[in-house]
Amino acid sequence: MKFGEYLRGIEKGESVLIEHTSLSNHPLLFHTIGETYGWEKILVVDIIDSLLPVLGWLNAAGLQVPMSIARIKAGGISNWGRVVLELNPHKDPGIFLTIFTKKLKEYYSENPGTVTVILNPERVIPIQGGDRRLILSLANLASAFLGNPNRKTFYFVNREIADRSYLALLEETFTRVLVVENDGKTRIAKSPR
Repeated sequence: MKFGEYLRGIEKGESVLIEHTSLSNHPLLFHTIGETYGWEKILVVDIIDSLLPVLGWLNAAGLQVPMSIARIKAGGISNWGRVVLELNPHKDPGIFLTIFTKKLKEYYSENPGTVTVILNPERVIPIQGGDRRLILSLANLASAFLGNPNRKTFYFVNREIADRSYLALLEETFTRVLVVENDGKTRIAKSPR
């Protein structure tokens, strides 16, 4: 089955975890998500410029991403895309998560049908000293939006650098888990069907 076909079966309110490595071709999945659902519906949550290597890889592959997509900028220096919120993940994690959650709720209510792509949320954990409470808070935040009919969400997490307990909490919570292998294959590890 082609990935685009698989995407059509994902229901509103679902959250999908996409586990990748540094060598996998996960940028192709990002591109397919945008092409399948329409770039105008995409909201990228860009953790510390995680989007830049994805865009660079896609550009080298001859694939383009429109500059107009909505982006929540959580750290980093890039001004790529249409920045709808800018946050500093290096400061107090409670304030960071509160502002982030509030903005997401507003965005979803104003833009039903949003497809959120969160790139490398695991990068926030080490900059906060690996705080176990933060790991639980990040995982709880992920589960808080499950079932919201105004959105679908895809989390791209590098399993080579992610804290194992964080990854396990996401795997347990999400409706679907996909594993992108280095050989280009994507395996369905968890799915409601």
